[in-house]
Amino acid sequence: MSAKVPISVITGAASGIGRAIAIHAAQLGHTVVATDRETEGLNSLLPELQKQNSNSFVQAVDVTNTAELEALADQVFARFGHVNYLFNNAGTVINADLLDQSADLWRRVIEVNLMGVVNGILAFVPKMKTQGCRGHVTNTGSVASFIAGPGLASYSATKMAVRGVSETLLFELAMAGADVGVSILCPGPVETPILAASGIAAENIGDNPIDDTGVTSPPDLMEAISPRRCAEIVFAGIEAGQFAIFTHPGYKDVAREMIGAHLV
Repeated sequence: MSAKVPISVITGAASGIGRAIAIHAAQLGHTVVATDRETEGLNSLLPELQKQNSNSFVQAVDVTNTAELEALADQVFARFGHVNYLFNNAGTVINADLLDQSADLWRRVIEVNLMGVVNGILAFVPKMKTQGCRGHVTNTGSVASFIAGPGLASYSATKMAVRGVSETLLFELAMAGADVGVSILCPGPVETPILAASGIAAENIGDNPIDDTGVTSPPDLMEAISPRRCAEIVFAGIEAGQFAIFTHPGYKDVAREMIGAHLV
């Protein structure tokens, strides 16, 4: 992407997919800026990042707070001058019937899952457009960005909105001639706290963490993968120029069928 050391900024990095993306980026030689509201997870992540690059750092940031993200962007650009990879990854999930999800719960999910992405875009992308080297924005959606299901109304609604935001950003940056790409990460089951909270029962979750090291075959629809493998998939998808990066490619056919059924 650039002769400079790549800079990766990741929100929601204390655990799960975000943590795995941060570690994988560090292993690729990036300087990593890892953020989250949960400081305990960040503090345990920092030594892993600094083993690879002593310039990497962690910072407590609430993605629903625009001022905190703007201050982070100012800090990162003042220190490094560029951001090659922005991962708007922070997310949350509520597993309950739509009529049992209060307006306050809806607002909380919208603030994190949708506005957290928008806030990250507004803080970083204007600077990325003019930084003089290639940049890429990856927003974490879900297979729920394409497929709705019972019990996940607020989650599905926000993840579908993330897809709309990502597509619009892709079009607008292309129209502006900006050297900034856009992807949406669409994970299927990944062994994370969000999967556990979603109520989705993956077929291979057990007492021990999933070890899929070296596995390259596509997972089954209800087969959970490790966060590490998810991170590998997202970086491969970015390098391949993919817009929608599915960890479980079989969901593409499911999405086509479900969307097509509504258009008959």
